[in-house]
Amino acid sequence: MDQNGPSRIRRRDGVRENGISHTLTIEELDPWTAWLYKPRTITLLLVGACFLIRWSSGVLDPDCSSSRDIVSSVKRGVWAMVAVLLTYCLLQAPSTLLIRPHPAIWRLVHGMAVVYLVALTFLLFQNRDDARQFMKYLHPDLGIELPERSYGADCRIYVPENTTNRFKNVYDTVFDEFVLAHIVGWWGKAIMIRNQPLLWLLSIGFEFMELTFRHMLPNFNECWWDSIVLDILICNWFGIWAGMRTVRHFDGKTYEWVGISRQPDIMGKVKRTLEQFTPAHWDKDEWHPLQGPWRFIQVLCLCIIFLTVELNTFFLKFCLWIPPRNPIVIYRLFFWWLIAIPAVREYNSYLQDRKPVKKVGAFCWLTVAICIVELLICIKFGHGLYPKPMPLWLVIFWMSIGIGLMVFLVAWSWQLHRASQKKTR
Repeated sequence: MDQNGPSRIRRRDGVRENGISHTLTIEELDPWTAWLYKPRTITLLLVGACFLIRWSSGVLDPDCSSSRDIVSSVKRGVWAMVAVLLTYCLLQAPSTLLIRPHPAIWRLVHGMAVVYLVALTFLLFQNRDDARQFMKYLHPDLGIELPERSYGADCRIYVPENTTNRFKNVYDTVFDEFVLAHIVGWWGKAIMIRNQPLLWLLSIGFEFMELTFRHMLPNFNECWWDSIVLDILICNWFGIWAGMRTVRHFDGKTYEWVGISRQPDIMGKVKRTLEQFTPAHWDKDEWHPLQGPWRFIQVLCLCIIFLTVELNTFFLKFCLWIPPRNPIVIYRLFFWWLIAIPAVREYNSYLQDRKPVKKVGAFCWLTVAICIVELLICIKFGHGLYPKPMPLWLVIFWMSIGIGLMVFLVAWSWQLHRASQKKTR
């Protein structure tokens, strides 16, 4: 301890973002909440060791540990490994750009991302049948083959032979639970990306992905009015609109925070406590995809990662026999949202950083790694599941898009090169 007493102790929690340092010191914090930011690493280490002794390892009572079956022991050991890793990340993992509601929360999310990446890597080294049966350990209803639902079996808007409801097809689609998931999902994407043209590019791009892979997944067989009207023009539009309204709300706020102890009444203290779960500041993301060919490629990579993560959802469900209504699907999507929030911030900060030597943040690296391993699992477990070949017109279409994009980038780069040569003369 410092010889001058605890009042001289300073601990900084923060990072640099776009050249601006966002740091927290104990002296700058509210007296009511400063204790939450003081390190308790040794204390938690000892508490964790006591939990290991009491909970699972059988250090004090070896006979109790030996009496359990091997499956139970392995389960407890795996959960203990996860708990130890998450505890370490909670205390020692690198901080990200986000400091609300507490930097430790995002360090815990970082640890959960590492656990998920390691679990995916383990799953990648199994065969398809074993991987499907392994999913039973996560949820007892899994490991059973399920029929895929097709939304394009009957695309009629008006069904005259159905006397109960002649608009049954539209009714069933509109009141499907995935309509709300569409809206909430695009609201979340708008809060992360904060750029309306990019959001519409992703919205239309995913409909093209559904069209491209509809011969592989029956779930992608949608009616034209479902894909164009309900998805793009209603659900996606409303989610993007609501998300951009949220972005403009936070962008227009004045961020001058006052501590809980300085609030004049109890309602003010409650409001300030709830505001701890809102951003401490709001940064304007500047993607500028037309700034140059290299920036165009970087922003295009962001779009490709987003689309790949969404496609992985459907292919993982199909390969591993996970029904759409299973809670694991919801947990994964929510978990991806938690990872993507700091990852997008880190990637935007990386693009705006003008330093000659730089690297992407930890969340950004983990996001790409998880996306790649998920994609490898879909490819490995998908062998033999898709007997129908891709239609020739789709192959020609995407080859034309690729060639056109390459020609565009080469011509753009050549034009900039010639312009720079003229300036130097």
